[in-house]
Amino acid sequence: MKRNLFKRIPVYLLGLLLMTFGIALSSKAGIGVAPISTIAFAGSRLTPLSFGMCSSTFHGLCFLAQLAITRKLTLMTALQIPAVYVFGLLIDLFVSVLRFPAPSLLYAIPLMVVSILIFSLGIRVIIGSDLVLPPPDSLVVLISEIAGWPVSKSKLIFDIAVVTLSASLTFFILGDVFMAIGIGTIICVLLTGPAIGFYQKAFPFFDIKD
Repeated sequence: MKRNLFKRIPVYLLGLLLMTFGIALSSKAGIGVAPISTIAFAGSRLTPLSFGMCSSTFHGLCFLAQLAITRKLTLMTALQIPAVYVFGLLIDLFVSVLRFPAPSLLYAIPLMVVSILIFSLGIRVIIGSDLVLPPPDSLVVLISEIAGWPVSKSKLIFDIAVVTLSASLTFFILGDVFMAIGIGTIICVLLTGPAIGFYQKAFPFFDIKD
């Protein structure tokens, strides 16, 4: 690990850039965001906080949830702390750069697909770096280990819980259950897993081996 740390960090940062750019781009499509991003997107519409700041807040809560469950702070868990802030800052940076109005549905769906492909590539690169996962994903892995479930099952339950919470907040406060959820959210659910699987086979050179 130490020997390849100088390889892992640049690969991880590349993955983080791709992931946050894809998330920012998806928010510009105007047809919903990825399930894991719905709570942050809803928060940015319900509070003065930006999308990136709400993303950092949500990631921070997921980090605290891990501490509450494990009741210990390991080095790998602690490394999530700077990632929480960098994640939000990069999202806000890309949102500010991508200054264009929400496109019509004809262009929004292809834009959403492109954003998912970029987002998924970022996840694949981060996995290949074998460093820390974003706190929500680390929490999903922790839940799967405790419950004895496959990670896919834990991920599905976690996403459903986040989407339900997001829809409930926007409905009870603004009366709009579809503020953060739309056809783009469904596309993301269907496309993200297969895209990551394809990238893992197509780009094995992103895997840093000891």
